[in-house]
Amino acid sequence: MSSDAKAELLRQIRTIRRRIDPDVLARAQKAAEAAEAARTLPPDQVPYDKDAARDVVASFLQSRNDGGRFAMALMENLRKPEAAAKAYTDPRHIGKPGGKRV
Repeated sequence: MSSDAKAELLRQIRTIRRRIDPDVLARAQKAAEAAEAARTLPPDQVPYDKDAARDVVASFLQSRNDGGRFAMALMENLRKPEAAAKAYTDPRHIGKPGGKRV
């Protein structure tokens, strides 16, 4: 990279930084730190409110019109802790949805 290109890039970065709201930047940094902390937690620790998550899942399951088939498949998959643990440790599974669609 030539020094002119580098100087231009640095100038553009400074311009962009001046336009960013410091409060938004601080919130984005906190969100990134929380996401990183959640990513590194062991499977037995959760970075969210379990009761609130349970309520959301229950509401979702109640809104389905499949006679409980999806809920039963979900419960069956939850009984496979080795698959859940693998999702935390196997890099091929990180960030990818797993299992078949029901």
